[in-house]
Amino acid sequence: MGPDPPAITVCVPTYNRARYLPQALESIAAQTHAGWEAVVYDDASTDDTAEVIGSFRDDARFRFFRQPRNVGIAANRNACLREARGDYIAWLDSDDVYEPEMLATQAAVLDRRPGVGLVHGAFRVIDSEGAGLADWRLPFEEDTVEPGARAFAELTLENYVAAPTTLVRRACHERAGSYPEGRGTTSSTDWEMWLRIALIADVAYTSRVVASYRLHDESISSQTTATGERLRCDAAVIRRTFASRLRIPERERLRRRATAALAARAVLTATDLFGRGRRRRALKALAVSVRARPRTLAERSTWRLATGIARGDEYEVYRGSKDLLRSLHAAASPSRFADRIRKVAVPDDAWEDMVRRTARTIERVTPAAARVAVVDKHDPTILALSGRDGWHFPDRALQPDGYPADSERAVTYVEELRARGATHIVFPSASFWWLDFYSGLRDHLETTYRPVCREDHCLVYELAGRERAAA
Repeated sequence: MGPDPPAITVCVPTYNRARYLPQALESIAAQTHAGWEAVVYDDASTDDTAEVIGSFRDDARFRFFRQPRNVGIAANRNACLREARGDYIAWLDSDDVYEPEMLATQAAVLDRRPGVGLVHGAFRVIDSEGAGLADWRLPFEEDTVEPGARAFAELTLENYVAAPTTLVRRACHERAGSYPEGRGTTSSTDWEMWLRIALIADVAYTSRVVASYRLHDESISSQTTATGERLRCDAAVIRRTFASRLRIPERERLRRRATAALAARAVLTATDLFGRGRRRRALKALAVSVRARPRTLAERSTWRLATGIARGDEYEVYRGSKDLLRSLHAAASPSRFADRIRKVAVPDDAWEDMVRRTARTIERVTPAAARVAVVDKHDPTILALSGRDGWHFPDRALQPDGYPADSERAVTYVEELRARGATHIVFPSASFWWLDFYSGLRDHLETTYRPVCREDHCLVYELAGRERAAA
């Protein structure tokens, strides 16, 4: 008679992640929960993955397998599932990292609540070197249990379940079936699985940070987002889900909301790609929005957005996207996703007033030939109304994935923009917090450059240097 099966199987599908795999496997070995095994399935990697795996073979809790050829992420996930023996299944992508209490925290929820089939939780975001990045928005502020039907309705609008924080009942995985393979499954198959499970059982969330999600250029998420493939895969998930024989309550109403949310996310992706200088891909992303909601094709805002992208007119893109998102927000309501879209799409009177006042101030205190960096949340209105050429700060070419990690990097970005020709940097009042949070940036600006405006609605520094400005 063999040993009892472990309580938990951690599935680790991997492909060419030799750089990150050791930290992922070490984080499993460091778990405070003792009853686990790890199934590591190598999808025919061509890097040093075999050598990394070799260093863990003495630990019998790790079971290693290798595909004879590359089969893709979905098929490799299914291979992991076939080898899993635990009553609970955890997922850890090989570039992510567990906190020591991850399995114990999530298993306790499933142990206490038999009606919960999936538990996910809070996480940190780290870069390729393991340094912390700005936190992402988390779905809840406290521990939460969502009835399955409610979770399904919200999940059709966006995937808010972070895979490295998940623990799933094996029985739910078996009822939900395998991950979809074939065309349109390069990304988003985990989202499709969470949708299926929500139709079977309740979904829980733990507010304790249980994992770190690694954001880097080689990740599937980053690569598919940059090419627009992730958006197309998301569209395929919605099509497959609502065309399936799954028992979906209020199917048609939820389908309409889901397609509106997909269209909204396509608009957001299009504007983001445009901001990164990828106009052709931005137009392809906008096409996903039109296919999701064909009647949006007739809206003036769609044509305004498409024309702005084609011409490279940032202000037209911004205004067109706002107009289009307002109509899509209404179609996706009521939902948490629609509430967030509303914050993006519906004008804020205080912000609009501050933007106009800041634009007038820039006109007054800078020369017409000034090239201005503005801490403006990538809203081009200030630059457009002030008639000045310039950049958003942080510039997406220098900091594509959000805020600088620390003051030193913030200073570096200012100096790089100055080297590219920036003559001034502007902080509208809504961005004054930058100078508190990045105190080193504040000290650098105060000691190196001259403030040419200090008013309640904005602060402007001339980037000429005190000596040059005095001359």
